[in-house]
Amino acid sequence: MSDRPEIEIQQQTAFGEDGQLELAETNVETSLEDFGADVDHRDRDSRLDRPEASEFGVDDRPEVTQSSTGDQSTLFADTDADQQTLTGDEAAMQCLFGD
Repeated sequence: MSDRPEIEIQQQTAFGEDGQLELAETNVETSLEDFGADVDHRDRDSRLDRPEASEFGVDDRPEVTQSSTGDQSTLFADTDADQQTLTGDEAAMQCLFGD
């Protein structure tokens, strides 16, 4: 579970027919999911638990592995260093999406 403290509801209010706040008889629990939001329930590592460098200016943290599978395509094409476009421009840093 989570280390977050549970919120104890003391009193819950609702707007009455005359527009004034009135104490509600029953508590109503809602979540962002009730309004159609996607809520991520995965337990995440805190930033404090991530490894840090041993000294200033030296990045000796362990290498982070990144997954190459995903829904997004790359912005730049994988090209050779000497590859050119049809117009003769350098192809290495050409964005795949138009302006």
